[in-house]
Amino acid sequence: MPSQIGSSDARRLLGAGLFAGVVLSATPACAEIKQFRDWIAACDNLRACSAYGFDAELSGSNYIRLERAGAADAPLRITIAVDAQKDVKFKLAFDDPALAGLPTEAVAGDANADDDFKRVAMSEPQAVATALASLRKAKTLVITRVDPPGAAASDPIKSEVSLSGLAAALLWIDDQQKRVGSVTALIGRGDKPAAAVPAVPALPVVTAAKRATGPVPKKAPAAVIAKARAVCEDKKLGEPDDIARLGANDVMYSFVCRNLSGAYNYFNALVIDSPGTPVRLAEFRFPREYGATERDYSPINAGFDAATQTLSTFNKGRGLGDCGSTSDWVWDGQAFRLLLSKAMPECHGIGESDWPVLYRAERK
Repeated sequence: MPSQIGSSDARRLLGAGLFAGVVLSATPACAEIKQFRDWIAACDNLRACSAYGFDAELSGSNYIRLERAGAADAPLRITIAVDAQKDVKFKLAFDDPALAGLPTEAVAGDANADDDFKRVAMSEPQAVATALASLRKAKTLVITRVDPPGAAASDPIKSEVSLSGLAAALLWIDDQQKRVGSVTALIGRGDKPAAAVPAVPALPVVTAAKRATGPVPKKAPAAVIAKARAVCEDKKLGEPDDIARLGANDVMYSFVCRNLSGAYNYFNALVIDSPGTPVRLAEFRFPREYGATERDYSPINAGFDAATQTLSTFNKGRGLGDCGSTSDWVWDGQAFRLLLSKAMPECHGIGESDWPVLYRAERK
């Protein structure tokens, strides 16, 4: 997974970059994505979990996603996403043709405006149970594209998604959701009733500061620029790239540290100026259970929405933005608090909307 950042970045982004394998930027200490051979799995703080299997080819962009919420009666949903051009249908089959649970005819799948994937989703309980049983037995899912008459042939015509690691990923999810030994487990099933599965934790609440309505300064004070120059290690750094008012008295100046940035990952120095206090870097407060501090996080490709008091970051695994990590932070009047965290360690053309969620909170 190329990051295209230099040694200076490595020192600064060690706790928040792509050097930690599957634990990426905006992924606090206890949030992780687990690897199981050719599959990955992740859960958020509400025990909502997802597992992904990817195209066997390094450059392939087909995948399977299994997702389930943490409640005892939460159903399993299976989505098969196929990279197919307009009007191209496809057939789905297991390497063992005797296994059931897939459409028997070529399908068009469901499309959206965000990407070229065509999706086949299964949520009906019996259909999911049949497909899951076959997924556990098969070695690969085979995708064969069916081109319309007269059209150029798809490249490739055939793709495969490996199922190696699926069972281990689902067993890990059973464990995270406290289902092992219960009738609700996917893999580790037992005789315990559904009532034995603990209730889902309460959704954390983040209270946003009131939106600031006053004007913003046209230039940064000398102390702000000096602070940014020290952080960016750039004595020639000039005016900020953006200025935003956080409250009646707080103003945030955003600088891009270009000599610490790469081709598509821009390190940001966010300096806050408040009357009567020394200028300071923006503080990022993680949820208490993470045991992390603002020193563990470095904002990358940061953008601030004054209307919602939300700072969004996006650490790209590569220029396409189909892997890496994203996070949303809400300004509460003193610091930024985590609202949403997602990550995807595999670069297979998957858009951020389909990435596993690692943490979520409610904004008030």
